[in-house]
Amino acid sequence: MASLVLGRSERTVRRWCDDGTLSLVGTDPAGRALVALEQVLDMLEAPGAQVPGPGAAPGSRQQWMRLVLDADAGDAEALACLGTELLHDGRAAGAVSLLLEAAQQQHADAMHWLSHCHLHGLGVERDPDLALMWLHRAAARGHAVARAQSQALRRLSLQRATSA
Repeated sequence: MASLVLGRSERTVRRWCDDGTLSLVGTDPAGRALVALEQVLDMLEAPGAQVPGPGAAPGSRQQWMRLVLDADAGDAEALACLGTELLHDGRAAGAVSLLLEAAQQQHADAMHWLSHCHLHGLGVERDPDLALMWLHRAAARGHAVARAQSQALRRLSLQRATSA
């Protein structure tokens, strides 16, 4: 999770643990290395980095920490929210990874964001077919905007088919 939040490779995060830049605080039951979240957030607040600001996403440090911990635990809502934050912060590859994990738990908003990513090539190769697939899945899960977009595309397709 630290590598996704910081926008660095796992190898870089491991090197930081080895050289003392980040403190290794243990391992979880799955054997994943655990690093000090406070230090990760401090790195985000370093010059040139941005901690996600106010709005739909968390505004305070405690809320941000809770979001990261919940996402790391696999909570679909937290994964989608953190993925959206990373996407807005220009870390699309990490965002797509989190959004995909949330979408696999049937999170409609994550599916809608994945549609956007595939349509615009954000963090993934541009693929209009996958964009449509994620859009329709989000619509089928009840996402209101995705449903409206899907219906508009359907109407446009029918208009073109009947006028040809």
